[in-house]
Amino acid sequence: MPGMQRTRENEALEAHVAWFKSHVREFLTGDAGDDSHIELKKEHSLSVLGEALAVTPALGLSPGLAHAAHLAALFHDAGRFPQYRAYKTFKDTRSVNHALLGVRSLRRHNALGGLDAPLRALVLGAVSMHNRREIPGGIATDLATVTRIVRDCDKLDIVRIMLDHLRPGGKRSDVVVLHLADEPDRYSAELVEQIRSGRIGDYSLMRYENDFKLLLLSWVFDLNFAVSRRTFLKRGLAEELFGLMPRTPELTQLEISIYSALNQS
Repeated sequence: MPGMQRTRENEALEAHVAWFKSHVREFLTGDAGDDSHIELKKEHSLSVLGEALAVTPALGLSPGLAHAAHLAALFHDAGRFPQYRAYKTFKDTRSVNHALLGVRSLRRHNALGGLDAPLRALVLGAVSMHNRREIPGGIATDLATVTRIVRDCDKLDIVRIMLDHLRPGGKRSDVVVLHLADEPDRYSAELVEQIRSGRIGDYSLMRYENDFKLLLLSWVFDLNFAVSRRTFLKRGLAEELFGLMPRTPELTQLEISIYSALNQS
């Protein structure tokens, strides 16, 4: 029965959430600074799951595929916890690829041991690819769908977190803003040019906090579903990001292309 199937999947998801919360507690040390970063990633993971629970009903997915997307959303950043413990950073270029580390961690702890092999492969595949600049061509349709859902939901919540840390009077953390320089009037012309051409910004080009804002804005070109674009617009994320940057002619022109992309049906 479809209703019974959904109930079983809800129960399974709740069990995975309970395991995840218990697992994260193992990374807490009692140091307030370190623990705040662990808690941040825990709450982010749960928020991305919440985003996925909100997005998937609009996509007409089978219950099994929706369940895979929910689990992948929950576990997408499993590698952040061992990454921070070992390196005290969330910047992959200063440490390791956190997506691949997450796959290794999930396997090591047998976090997905109760799943059948195809479902487990979908979850691990989406975790491994959620942070790539682009999803590889030629992958299976179901894996591409789950990965796209996770990427959209991840972006929506990361923008929320970054605004919490970038707006005036907000939280401050050099780790969260990836050690970028706080110079309010400066940004990198190379990033503007990338975005002007409709491309996603390149992390390696970031030098200033404004560059991170530009990178976040460039993500609108990689939102895969209309429901994700509507959410980005409804929350006023683009409006606030542009409001935190200098009002220059080239950024004003950029704003037009960003809103054009967001208003695609």
